[in-house]
Amino acid sequence: MDRRQKQTAKFDALMAGMDTSTAIPYTMTTCFKADDLLKHPAFGLGKVIKCLSPNKIHVMFREGEKFLIGVLPQDIE
Repeated sequence: MDRRQKQTAKFDALMAGMDTSTAIPYTMTTCFKADDLLKHPAFGLGKVIKCLSPNKIHVMFREGEKFLIGVLPQDIE
């Protein structure tokens, strides 16, 4: 199994049982938390793996992991 196939299998396992209709459209000003599903205009469907400081989120997409700008819940007042 090559790297791309492993990445796809990892993504599929992570998404198993998830309701993809609940995916939140991605914007840099949207608040995300771990385990949220998001829909990115370029990368497609993804799952937030971890929220990082100060305003970054770690997201798993079918094509691989990305770090995106996002508002963290504790930043909302």
